[in-house]
Amino acid sequence: MPEVNMRDAMAWMRDLPARMALRCANMRIINRRLERGHAKRLARHEGKAPKLSGIDLEIVEGLRRDGIFVTNLAALGLPGSDAMLAAGRMVGDAFSVEARQQSADGAALTIAPPASVASRPEIFAWGLHERLLDIVEAYLGVPVGYDGVNLIYTVSGGREAGPRCWHRDWEDRRTIKIGIYCNDVVAGGGPFQLIRRRDPTQGGPHGYHYSLADDNMLTEKLGADYHQDIVSCEGPAGTVFFCETALHFHRGEPAVHADRQALFHSYFARRPRHPFLCERSGLSRKQISHLAGPLSLRQRASACWRRDLPWFVRLIPPARI
Repeated sequence: MPEVNMRDAMAWMRDLPARMALRCANMRIINRRLERGHAKRLARHEGKAPKLSGIDLEIVEGLRRDGIFVTNLAALGLPGSDAMLAAGRMVGDAFSVEARQQSADGAALTIAPPASVASRPEIFAWGLHERLLDIVEAYLGVPVGYDGVNLIYTVSGGREAGPRCWHRDWEDRRTIKIGIYCNDVVAGGGPFQLIRRRDPTQGGPHGYHYSLADDNMLTEKLGADYHQDIVSCEGPAGTVFFCETALHFHRGEPAVHADRQALFHSYFARRPRHPFLCERSGLSRKQISHLAGPLSLRQRASACWRRDLPWFVRLIPPARI
């Protein structure tokens, strides 16, 4: 068997428990039980969600209406933003040569090494800012789990593969990503894109099903004129977009003219429906515990969300990144 096929086969076998767990979760009787449990958690938390105002409220309203809200670090005004962005640029620049080599070797997704991100704690800690947790909690309606951060380096060349194909994220019923551009991103530079329309057959009694989508599938699910609702996020370094990536098809448009560096902070319910499809940052649990150690009790609980899971769920190994 060729080496690449052997690697693919081994990866498929490693992810088999997670994929089987997803299939089981979608079985009618189990899905109903999971949905009832989530509904109870929403009801218990009703009235406890943070009260927002100003741009924070606008972000939640935009997520509910369109699945996306675009702003910038200056408008958010969060302490530590300049240091976070500078650290992200340093990590991205240091990874650029390796990213281009990985892309040339056929990698569909080029992510900066988790150790590089862990070495700059200001990047990880920024995603746990109390105001960000308030925003996400107000949207989700339950306490927040923080799945860390990736620096995704998109190499120019226009290849449509992996996250540059239309897809939905599979960690939970609802998933929020906060993206921050580390460099200027213009048309042709691989901007993040999201379709504001939602697939009415995803979720609830239908269960949750995931696959890459081409034009035919998007037309079938969203309508022939779905192109009218594509939001393309272009902007200078420091552009920030809050996006709902579980309910909405999205992608990084293939970069043609320039490379793109972007940080993506990830959030979902503290008890996600698919914990075996989470832990996407590549950071080890030990690294996460260390990075969250100096922070508040709420921040640590969000970062170490796995501790709230039932023991038998924690036994299922997570799928690869």
